[in-house]
Amino acid sequence: MSSFTPDPCAGWVGGIDLGGTKIEAVLFDSALSRKTLRRRITPRDNYSDLLDALAEEVAWLRSQSGRPDLPVGIGVPGLINRQTGISVTANLPANGHPLAQDLAQKAGGKIVAANDCKCFTLSEANGGAGEGHEHVFGLILGTGLGGGYCLNGQLILGRNDLPGEVGHYGLPAYLVATHQLPLLPCGCGRVGCVETLISGTGIAQIAKTVTGIALSAEQVAADPSEPGNVKTLQIWSELTAELLHTIQLHLDPDCIVLGGGLSNIDEVDIILSKALDRIALPSVRRPAIVKPAFGDSSGSRGAALLAYGLTRKD
Repeated sequence: MSSFTPDPCAGWVGGIDLGGTKIEAVLFDSALSRKTLRRRITPRDNYSDLLDALAEEVAWLRSQSGRPDLPVGIGVPGLINRQTGISVTANLPANGHPLAQDLAQKAGGKIVAANDCKCFTLSEANGGAGEGHEHVFGLILGTGLGGGYCLNGQLILGRNDLPGEVGHYGLPAYLVATHQLPLLPCGCGRVGCVETLISGTGIAQIAKTVTGIALSAEQVAADPSEPGNVKTLQIWSELTAELLHTIQLHLDPDCIVLGGGLSNIDEVDIILSKALDRIALPSVRRPAIVKPAFGDSSGSRGAALLAYGLTRKD
């Protein structure tokens, strides 16, 4: 069930999806319909350049809307400490900086920021593929792996914003042993996190184990009938089904919305639904596993929802 109701008196909002390679700035009207969009390459050399680029996007959104006080939300990879505002991110020069506060000081007006996976989930739970469901989990299967959890359209953040950080669950030992998979170091500092084999880079690791050839996730997905790729995708679906099963055991969502580049694999929602059916506890209802309604723009839309003032639960 959604907690977002369009309010024609609320005015327009801006949403920015800050990624490791690109920045997407989108202007939305009060019904969260996209009005205009632009993208640019993410500065990665230093924090000052990144801050300048974001301030330019905020200024552009405000010029397009005609509102110098336009509220803007930003989806950021990694975690943001709600007490200090400090960002913890591995692939941006914002690590260790209070990004939202610094940007608000530079650009003025209302600036809010949250984890990009959680913005995706917020979007899909409110008018997206999770609309009508009380418990919605958003699972990003991209270069990395992460997610978010919404109850009645509101984000559940916990004490440290950790709900949804499922990429750092441990890999299932029996599948690692059965398929002789490598235990790899994760960017979090641990070894054997599910992200290392289920993310886009993880599929490449599985493909190398299966075929001995260095293949990207895109190459595997582009030729799904090639025997080595068939085996790679089979192992990947088994691992991902175990992740889905763990999410169900922990949170029991009504709906799991898939996002990220791997959600574009042909019929991936059907493949993973069947894989989960094979291993789930008997006589329990399965969550609906669906593709996103807003695709690559769901992150910026979720960031706009935060700027719109949609509440979240701790």
